[in-house]
Amino acid sequence: KPNQATGWHTNTRYYTSDADGGVLNVSLACHAQAHEASLTCGYLVWATPSLWHWDGPVQEWLGHRETSFKLVDTLLATVHPMLYRRSSAVCKQLLADEEIADLHDLIKSWPTVFTAIPVIYNRETPFHCDAKSAPQWYDLFLSVGSYTNAILELPALGIHAHYMPGTAALFSGLLLRHGVSTVDQGDRISYVFYMRPSVFHFASISLGKWVEYTETST
Repeated sequence: KPNQATGWHTNTRYYTSDADGGVLNVSLACHAQAHEASLTCGYLVWATPSLWHWDGPVQEWLGHRETSFKLVDTLLATVHPMLYRRSSAVCKQLLADEEIADLHDLIKSWPTVFTAIPVIYNRETPFHCDAKSAPQWYDLFLSVGSYTNAILELPALGIHAHYMPGTAALFSGLLLRHGVSTVDQGDRISYVFYMRPSVFHFASISLGKWVEYTETST
């Protein structure tokens, strides 16, 4: 069962071992933490440093996963069509903004409408909520690897599910506390795909509404 989160992002107690585990945060467009809440101040967006050199290993990794990430986009378009359309509009608006022309090549090569992708390797994820999102949005959680026994829990919904390799889950990471247990054997890599509200505001795209399902939409 996942533990409670207390500064868990950098806490090595949640890794499989001191030498085996880590986190990579990759973002196409973001603001400095102090500027994220300033939605009308006009601070420019920037990419995470690992993306500054397009011939680097992170860019190579993104290129090799283009097809997989397009499938991720298809899942979002199916489950939350409005968010998919607005996220696509954000990417187009960023590409048209000459103030961030130095990001245009990166934007053209970015393989998904999600603008942030943390990658978590061999680590338990304690119960937490994801603050850098919007309540009406769905984040996409994808788990891959050679493990066999991870559990995904969403206590508010009473969900205690086997989180097998290749499983994708979409839900509001801001509203729903969630956690993933550690694994005893094998390796687990977790991808979290999400967007930041401050980037939507920078691109002058509204955050959108809650997704609604009807009999004709299923």
